[in-house]
Amino acid sequence: MTWLYLLAAIALFAAPLASPLPDSTGIAPLIEALTAQTQVPNLVSGVILHTRLFDTVAEVVVFTLAAIGVRIVLAGDPERKRIRSLDDAPSQVLCELGSIIAALVAVELALRGHLSPGGGFAAGVAGGSAIGLLLISGGADRSERLYKLYRADLWEKAAVVGFLLVALISLVGLDPASGRFGSLLSGGWIPLLNVLVAVKVTLGSWAMVQRLVRHRGLL
Repeated sequence: MTWLYLLAAIALFAAPLASPLPDSTGIAPLIEALTAQTQVPNLVSGVILHTRLFDTVAEVVVFTLAAIGVRIVLAGDPERKRIRSLDDAPSQVLCELGSIIAALVAVELALRGHLSPGGGFAAGVAGGSAIGLLLISGGADRSERLYKLYRADLWEKAAVVGFLLVALISLVGLDPASGRFGSLLSGGWIPLLNVLVAVKVTLGSWAMVQRLVRHRGLL
């Protein structure tokens, strides 16, 4: 019976692969229009942060509410006195190396997300993954000290406010002078919005993971 369910599931998910792709004849003019309108090679960032900015603002607000929800849910749980983590040197070195790579990827995705695959949300996920790897490798106490020392919670809120202000400026039609098409300064407000989203998602992920570790532990 288990094999029957497995085959049925495979057939269900494989069925769309047998159907032909939709006709793409009329897509080329749309792509050319979006490219000319957004002035960025990455049409995904152009659509998200230019033609669907209202939806992106709502996504940022939803992520903020999720972070607040985690804080409320875990507020009544006692904090752990001792947090277990990886204690063997090879695993710690690999986690720290992976964290450095993830942080560099986050910077790349945030700054060049409008030119290549990437963007603010992808950069925030990479940044949150970098922090998570540091926590696993035994840096929970150090991470919490840095979070409080540099007031990361205030920077997170500032990123949200900054994103909303820049989004409002963009929606009223005020566009900065864009650079050459395909350059780092092209795309109007899109590069700045990408960076603000990356900062928001990274710091929000840091806050949620830090609180989960403090109340639920790692291992």
